[in-house]
Amino acid sequence: MQFLDWTYSNFCWYRRLRRGEWWQVEIPLFDGSQIIWVHNIPECECNILQTEKY
Repeated sequence: MQFLDWTYSNFCWYRRLRRGEWWQVEIPLFDGSQIIWVHNIPECECNILQTEKY
């Protein structure tokens, strides 16, 4: 299920389908940063950009 979350989390319809609370986070990497949506609260040091609750 985590693979599907990682693959489809950029789509709003998928986040609504899964319900719950979602966080859009910016994860710093050595060659820049990556912005992803996560379903569970992140435990790493990252910037939370946006939250959605369905």
